[in-house]
Amino acid sequence: MSIITARTRKAGQPHPAHWRAWIGALSLAASLGSLPGPAAAQNPAAAIRINIPAQTLNQALLQLGQQAPVQIYFVPDLVAGMNARQVSGVMTPEQALDQLLQGTGIQYTRNGDSITLLSGPGAVQLAPVTVTGAYDATSENTNSYAAQAVTLGKTAESLRETPQSVTVITSRQIEDRGMTTLADAMTAATGITVVPDEYVTGGKYFSRGFQITDIRVDGGAVAALGKNDFIADPDLVKYDRIEVLRGADGLYSGAGEPGGTINLVRKRPLDRFQAKGSVSAGSWDNYRAVADLSSPLVENGKLRGRIVAAADTKHYFYDTAKSAGQTFYGVLEADVAPRTTVMLGASYDKRRETPWYYGLPRYNNGDDIGFTRSTSLAADWSAKHHEAWDVFGDLKHTFSNGWKFSVSATHSQQRYNDKYGYLSGAVDPATGDGMAYSGSYFRSAGYQNQLDTNVAGSFDLFGRSHDFIIGADYSKHKANAKRADLTGGGAVNLADLSNASWAEPETPRFGAGTPYIDFPYYGEERSGAYARLRLSLADPLHVIGGLRYSNYKQFLERSGMADDGTANWTERYNFKDNDVITPFGAITYDLNDTWTTYLSYAEIYKPQAGYLSGPQPGKPLDPITGRTYEWGVKGSHMGGKLNTSAALYYTERNGEAAPDGRYPSDSNPDDGSACCYIAQGKVVSRGIDLEASGELAAGWQVYAGYTFNHNKDRQGNQRYAKNTPAHLFKLWSTYRLPGQFNKWMVGGGVTMQSKSSVSGQEWVQSGGDWNQVGYTTNQGGYTLANALVQYDINKSMSATLNINNLFDKRYYSGLGSNSKNNYYGTPRNVMLTMRATF
Repeated sequence: MSIITARTRKAGQPHPAHWRAWIGALSLAASLGSLPGPAAAQNPAAAIRINIPAQTLNQALLQLGQQAPVQIYFVPDLVAGMNARQVSGVMTPEQALDQLLQGTGIQYTRNGDSITLLSGPGAVQLAPVTVTGAYDATSENTNSYAAQAVTLGKTAESLRETPQSVTVITSRQIEDRGMTTLADAMTAATGITVVPDEYVTGGKYFSRGFQITDIRVDGGAVAALGKNDFIADPDLVKYDRIEVLRGADGLYSGAGEPGGTINLVRKRPLDRFQAKGSVSAGSWDNYRAVADLSSPLVENGKLRGRIVAAADTKHYFYDTAKSAGQTFYGVLEADVAPRTTVMLGASYDKRRETPWYYGLPRYNNGDDIGFTRSTSLAADWSAKHHEAWDVFGDLKHTFSNGWKFSVSATHSQQRYNDKYGYLSGAVDPATGDGMAYSGSYFRSAGYQNQLDTNVAGSFDLFGRSHDFIIGADYSKHKANAKRADLTGGGAVNLADLSNASWAEPETPRFGAGTPYIDFPYYGEERSGAYARLRLSLADPLHVIGGLRYSNYKQFLERSGMADDGTANWTERYNFKDNDVITPFGAITYDLNDTWTTYLSYAEIYKPQAGYLSGPQPGKPLDPITGRTYEWGVKGSHMGGKLNTSAALYYTERNGEAAPDGRYPSDSNPDDGSACCYIAQGKVVSRGIDLEASGELAAGWQVYAGYTFNHNKDRQGNQRYAKNTPAHLFKLWSTYRLPGQFNKWMVGGGVTMQSKSSVSGQEWVQSGGDWNQVGYTTNQGGYTLANALVQYDINKSMSATLNINNLFDKRYYSGLGSNSKNNYYGTPRNVMLTMRATF
């Protein structure tokens, strides 16, 4: 709810000159969009189907101009800060406009297909007008980089109401930049560092020095994120937007790291017919096709459906590796009662690859060997096959008093089959020795379940309206796997690398006669309840308090199977951290209609019940706790067309287990627990987040983010996450040319980061013995530039050329040890995409 004070101007008073420029630009924006049908084009007063969600009045008027054959002229200040209710159904454009303007005091005049909005007649001062309406967070068809709302907190809230740092990658950004995977979106997101990793498809994501380990879909319960779970790097064709919260998210995620949380928001069926498609071709035989069809399935629009399909095939800039995948997504949505909506959907993902894991080695003194960027150390017979199936749905009901009930569920299954070989090993600069072939055959299958239900609404107390949400969630991930090392291979000297090869070994058959590692089961289970209260103490002042109760279980069993089919060792884990409480608190204050300042405190925890404190037999250590203090200011400008934010944050991570030298080391083979440890690790991360997203002027979209981060391991008195640069700046912008050149759009951007490094210990074989040696790998700061050119062939079709790494910068996107995991960044590449929308 927001209080809007109407502005006044005498009827017929001329607009100032600079207002006229705004009016002309907004008129052009309002007239762009999908072409109306022939009947509507001939008769602007004809009834047509209108579908405008609840949102800012500014954006609603622009959407009306897109859906109806009318041009709407208005001064931005006239509608600043106002919200519009949902307008949907078959009606004339004038009837739709009447509903949008109801209660605002705004009047209008009409001349043919041109409509001009005016304030009330005369110089009468209008009383404050209260405009209510639920926020619509959907970014599709808004044609904007500015998110109107986010759903990280279960219900849709504006960014100004969310007292934490949040980034939204909108549908428009995804299309403009040619993003296809979650890794692409995270690479563009403010403050996020993406690091390639052999164990996580798409790489690991770091925020404020901590890895992001939690991912949610449609704001529901936490899903698994890892190499063997397809959710790790899904195709973005299924999603409307990507929401990223930076900082602790214990209220809704429970267990995890204080770096942040990712929320993937699925596409939903539209109330009107829409058909979209695209074909793309790019560097290294990169080809992709997408089809997306949404439509009402019955005449009254109460049943709607959507189907999406995507297929791609590609090689990579390095030799040997290639990939081909398909994604299918379908969803039905039905209004089963006047205030009840049910959604049911399913998706299928399949990918076959010739993969290359583990990256490049270095010299054993840490120096760069200087491989060409096309170098691959993979065996050409490597093959990976991954399939995933999802079935999901939700039910939403609004009670007569405005309270809302929601329940959502997802069931996923994955199947993974991988046979791979590669070269790795620290190279002796004097002899060239050190590399050797390794490889494995890995097979797994598993499932995930997520369930979330909540009730949310407003209530009146002491003459003011307050918000409350209470809910519970549950998630479980369980899988089984088998892994066997491949035989053969052998050592390779650096001088002989161009002629090195490894004939494909026989695929292991798990059972007697083959040594392998058996994982009969592994996974995790979470459950919890949460509640949040938002009190309105005054028109500009709100106090927010929340609490979560969580239970967590991690389980695993694995055995080393000998040739005779018996287990020569078995290891079990069965850790529990129950009855954990994580609080949340915040204060927000609206400085004016544009700016809100906030102060927030959030916690999260990381289970470590497998570590026991002494003396023996010991008892489980308390979970690691992460807490974030954040002060910031957020702005919404030009009627919600531009969002800005600035934040100072301070994060602590306390209580990580460290060996307790007062007691001997021991482990319990029944549950995998180990004794004896003491909770003493402490990490501090602090810094600044700055972000702007949206329209700076008519046709000029921008997305910019800067992060400064300083993180430190207090126990070791050194930087904790050296792969997180201290300075990270990301900028992307597009501009629609004016006048006779308005069919052209140009864009570009840069990513700039300061130096980064990694260090640690690794096992190295020398003279037949294995020893641990230290390593440190460094890289200086670098800048990458990207560019875009788009031409609108007609109202429905466009051609877009994306050029990435425009100046062909040579850099490492991931740093590893001396033996492996050093990955070159992608060289200059281009992608041409043809899109059509009907």
